[in-house]
Amino acid sequence: MTQQDSPHSGPSNELNPDPGGLTIDIADDSVAITMTGGSTWSIPLGPITLAVGELSNDPPKPADLTNALGFVHDYFDDIVGASPSVLATPSVVAVGRHALALASVEVGSTNLPDDYQLQRVDADEVFRTLVVEPRSERLHNPGLDTAHVDTIIGTLCIVLAIMRRLDLDQMAVLT
Repeated sequence: MTQQDSPHSGPSNELNPDPGGLTIDIADDSVAITMTGGSTWSIPLGPITLAVGELSNDPPKPADLTNALGFVHDYFDDIVGASPSVLATPSVVAVGRHALALASVEVGSTNLPDDYQLQRVDADEVFRTLVVEPRSERLHNPGLDTAHVDTIIGTLCIVLAIMRRLDLDQMAVLT
């Protein structure tokens, strides 16, 4: 985990206007976390990193899933240790193509409402469904683009680990 002070609002900060709000930008090999008006951190893994590493079994084994969730949780816990105010964030917004892929598979369509909120209970349900499906079955899930079939479980691990650590019931996904 790396931290960088953010002396001014940049594009990421504009995505989440709530002071102290978090923007979670899920990229292929990292997760950038920006606190509006504050600091930024980077978790050095992403959905592709997890897919080719810990989640490379098809379907992933329970121990693989536990480890992937644990890696993200541990990195995020380091962020909380460095900045405990993260625990009091008033809002969390997930952005990036992987976040949109997760929202699309949860909704079952690529047509998402502008104010879409991913409910944790729904993310948990999608997780329980997809982790037992081999790749050949995951391909048939409505809303899941073939470009994300191999990375969707990694995306779920990232989102769920953060939602669980922050004890969130929901998280906005910016469309």
